Amino acid sequence: MNQIIEWLSGGDRRSDGASDEVVALILENPEIVDDLYVALSYSDGVVRGRASDAAEKIGRQKPELFISYFPEIIQAATEDSNFEVRFHLAMLLGHMAMFDDHADQITATLKAQLKDKTAFVKSWSIASLCILARLYPDKKEAIIREINSLESDKSIAVRTRVRKGLEVLLDDVAPFPPGWIKSEKLKERFNK
Repeated sequence: MNQIIEWLSGGDRRSDGASDEVVALILENPEIVDDLYVALSYSDGVVRGRASDAAEKIGRQKPELFISYFPEIIQAATEDSNFEVRFHLAMLLGHMAMFDDHADQITATLKAQLKDKTAFVKSWSIASLCILARLYPDKKEAIIREINSLESDKSIAVRTRVRKGLEVLLDDVAPFPPGWIKSEKLKERFNK
């Protein structure tokens, strides 16, 4: 068992465990990101949830570390049985939106996540789709239609996210709501 899996093991899904320590370790030693990927695909759902939390936090600063795992991230974002994995990967995909070669696949994955059964996944998919629409204006109209389809969702949180997302998408200078942009690189790009 690799060290990262050991750090992320134990307890239950309500705790992030030592994911912040894993983030610090990998940001200092990016060459061991493979060990985090092993944790992202580990059989234990607690480990996968914490690993996806760590991946999302690392992606705020160094999203390029996950490019070689892009197909697996795309698959897990819609298929993992653990909703924590799916919503953290929705956030990570937002951080990765600036990679032009992957924008179409990221968009398709996030649109698929809008059909998820949990409000967390839908909400973070909306935020990441808004990022994509700002980065790629040619995708904006289709994204607006997709997000608008959730305006009567049963979740108040999702309906609120839809309303705020549409405010961002319908006004190109409207600021993103606080907390939606966690990526340092995207903050710099949108604040220019």
